[in-house]
Amino acid sequence: MFKTLYSDSITLHLITEDNLSQVYDLFQGFSDSKPMQQELFQNYLPKYEKGLQVNYGFYSLLGDRLAGMSLLSIDSWPERSGSTGADVFEHMRGRGVTPRSKPHLFYLAFELLNLNRVATGCLISNYSSKRSIEKTIGFQFEGISRESGINEQGEFEDEYIYSILHRDWLNLYDKSQVQVIT
Repeated sequence: MFKTLYSDSITLHLITEDNLSQVYDLFQGFSDSKPMQQELFQNYLPKYEKGLQVNYGFYSLLGDRLAGMSLLSIDSWPERSGSTGADVFEHMRGRGVTPRSKPHLFYLAFELLNLNRVATGCLISNYSSKRSIEKTIGFQFEGISRESGINEQGEFEDEYIYSILHRDWLNLYDKSQVQVIT
């Protein structure tokens, strides 16, 4: 089993039960540590269904600096579909960490897990996430999911939906650029 994925000066380290306390400690000392630690426990821990892992959370480094977290979730094994997400520390935003982390997640999804489709989305009001998604090669806009998310004010809000397919990844990415470290 892999522990780390590396490409383009971004390193994704798999979050496991064994390293969780170390990851938690690593996330201390930043102005947004508390919400990032909450996200860690809410969304980035390993999850399993019917004995199969369905949540692959990673903490990310840009060079040697902690940048945030990236996620690949399996939405349906029979349909071979998944989704991605990311959270970046405030002081590391604007450096392209999220779009530059997607090739790692696509490699995991399409090469290692044999998925066919990976989706992502963002609230319509989240302009920075929308820009980040649109910078990611291969994601295609699919539409708007009406009132499918809840914003910080607790109100329902529409979401933009994007996806990439296995065949798109094969045509757009060089899988040899991602190093798998076990």
